[in-house]
Amino acid sequence: MDAPLYSPATAYVQPQRLPTKFNAHETALSDLMANPAAWAIVIKVAPGAAGVLKSDAMRPHLGNFTLQSLTDFGLLTQDGVERADAQLRLLGGDK
Repeated sequence: MDAPLYSPATAYVQPQRLPTKFNAHETALSDLMANPAAWAIVIKVAPGAAGVLKSDAMRPHLGNFTLQSLTDFGLLTQDGVERADAQLRLLGGDK
């Protein structure tokens, strides 16, 4: 199979993030931490997670983890995820 041929680009266009609302299932923890109102919601539903999330070992992974993924580590219950999700959606802030 031959590789496809692509015409050269005429100009570089900087990628842009589309605005999306915060939620517990898709929003990266790093985005939640960057927004004070969203981070306050996280601390309210998972007070023990703050220390773990600010550790050096977790820092490289914050862009890949969501609140939902914290249930795998026992840092948050599914009920906590649903409560946080409802509050984050009401926050209505863009990432």
